[in-house]
Amino acid sequence: MSMVQQTEYITTTEACSLIGVSKTVVKKLADQGVLQTWKTPGGHRRLLRSSVDEYLASFNRGPSTLDDVVPEAMDSDAMTVLIVEDDLVTVQLLVKVVESLNLKVNVVTALNGYEGLMKVGSHKPDVILADLMMPKMDGYTMLNSIRHFDDGMNATIIVITSFEEKDIDREKLPVDVVVMQKPLQVDILKSFLRYEYHLKFA
Repeated sequence: MSMVQQTEYITTTEACSLIGVSKTVVKKLADQGVLQTWKTPGGHRRLLRSSVDEYLASFNRGPSTLDDVVPEAMDSDAMTVLIVEDDLVTVQLLVKVVESLNLKVNVVTALNGYEGLMKVGSHKPDVILADLMMPKMDGYTMLNSIRHFDDGMNATIIVITSFEEKDIDREKLPVDVVVMQKPLQVDILKSFLRYEYHLKFA
């Protein structure tokens, strides 16, 4: 590989470190064309550094998160709830539900599956509330990826979806995921969250 290629391209491991996700996620990003790749004569994948930089920059442009609405000042002694949902109205509703518990809870938000994966790595949530249909990466793919993270293996996952029961592919979901249909049954969700809080933090 020439010196130019060495500086323009990075390894999968280096990309994982920069983005903060697993090799599985980086490979999926590459397969979907989000990250541009090149293969060495020996068949090893290299990623175009500029495409990795562009992917990271996309999280700092525009309303990709609700950080301006939901401050992410983290309390290390509180339960952390990650909300992954692309509908802003639903996100705001879920935030209000969590805050109404009057418990020590950190609320973290993400508007798509890729951003959700990054937030799992950076915030290590205790509970994840997630939709199934989202842009960039669907909930099925995101949740299965999370279960392979050290930081996501033990999180309690609650799917909140507008799909009817017959339209949910349970075989594509981790076996321990709880599924709730929209419109949201607030009292039931509150009961789940209180149970998780007292189980882990009481």
